[in-house]
Amino acid sequence: MDENDILTEKNIKDAEASDDPPSKTIKRGKRKKNKKRSKYSWLIWGISVFFMSFALTVVFSFITEVAVKDSAAAICVTVLFVLLVLNIGCDVLANAIISCSPESYHAMASKKIKGAKRAVTLCRNSEKLSSIFADVIGDICGIVSGAAGTALVVHIAVAGTTGELIASIGVSAAIGAFTVGGKAIFKNFAIKFNRQIVFGFAKFTTFFKRER
Repeated sequence: MDENDILTEKNIKDAEASDDPPSKTIKRGKRKKNKKRSKYSWLIWGISVFFMSFALTVVFSFITEVAVKDSAAAICVTVLFVLLVLNIGCDVLANAIISCSPESYHAMASKKIKGAKRAVTLCRNSEKLSSIFADVIGDICGIVSGAAGTALVVHIAVAGTTGELIASIGVSAAIGAFTVGGKAIFKNFAIKFNRQIVFGFAKFTTFFKRER
């Protein structure tokens, strides 16, 4: 037998590799990419939340400062009320999404009911969305509400009805009580009516972005 006819071990491996169909090669490449994504997905998500929180805090703080600066006490109370409602509302939405299953909307999606497909998408991404609504937006509202509370304390102190220290403690206690108490009260409501809440929010989002 001629030496040229003898395949070395390396050539055999090359020949076997070349015999693989293209589909297998593509699947292997996709698996490697998916493994890399899943390995660092927590880091990518954490960095995304960091920048998202920074941007939203800047926006919320700017709007609040502009609204309450040199404004009447009624404006400060209104801004504070809006922030509290937004904080509690986001917590309700987060609890509804994370406690709802996408199977609840499959029949509606098959009938092409508006908002059903979006509701399925929301439920499938429940962990990330609940984190955004409850942790990111909720916590930002809690932090920014302190600015409105401080402005309200200044108005109370200037009016001379009570001391600044007492006013500060009273406003802070009221903000904390309404925030924590409101979340506790509406948590059961969010879980009980989770399907209606998620579907309503999904249908609302279709006005800004159409379903695929």
